[in-house]
Amino acid sequence: MNSLLPNEYEVLESNWNIYLPKADEKKNLLTTEANFHGDGEWFALFDYSKPIDFSNTSFIKLTSNEISDANNRIAQFKKRTIDIRQNSKEIVDIFNQYDVEAEVGDYYYYDEHNNGDDFIILLYKADLLQLYKYEWHQ
Repeated sequence: MNSLLPNEYEVLESNWNIYLPKADEKKNLLTTEANFHGDGEWFALFDYSKPIDFSNTSFIKLTSNEISDANNRIAQFKKRTIDIRQNSKEIVDIFNQYDVEAEVGDYYYYDEHNNGDDFIILLYKADLLQLYKYEWHQ
């Protein structure tokens, strides 16, 4: 297990006011930190063995009304990341391999700071017990 996991959870809490249970496994699918300011893009997968209770959180349980917004934000993150990284084959391949879409019954969270220059998208696939994190800092 990654020894940095608790630190990442602390960062989620302090930066985004998100409190997540510790995952059984975490995969950093994409990390493109660009400079000492912390600019970059992060895409990670958290695997859980038990369902997460989102009842007292800011996550929303997606209905057909919210799916388009969630998928559009994820698609925009992918497009901006690919564009800023000049169509890097490695990045395109990662997004193709982990081509996740929001569906009814999934849980979704979005927040932004600095007029949208920094944002986070979290998508919890309830049927798979997987949480995907898309984070952008510029």
